[in-house]
Amino acid sequence: MKKIVIDASEFTSKQSMYDCLHRALGAEDFFGSNLDALHDRLTMVFEPTELIVRNYACALRYLGAYADAFWHVLDDSAEENDNLHISFC
Repeated sequence: MKKIVIDASEFTSKQSMYDCLHRALGAEDFFGSNLDALHDRLTMVFEPTELIVRNYACALRYLGAYADAFWHVLDDSAEENDNLHISFC
């Protein structure tokens, strides 16, 4: 299984969050900087992949409700895509 680790302590702004996600997931042209595009990208993971999000509390501190929306997008994407598994630590 492929593992992708994302350090949410880098999420000091929405833009820094998307910069980090682009680096971790690959910056395909169709992956824009919004939650809908992130959902689209995650539902197109075609190999078994574990996405590990570290330091989520930092994202909450800097992004507040947007970090909650991010969490829901990850959860919804994993529910739709059997190849995607999400872990928070």
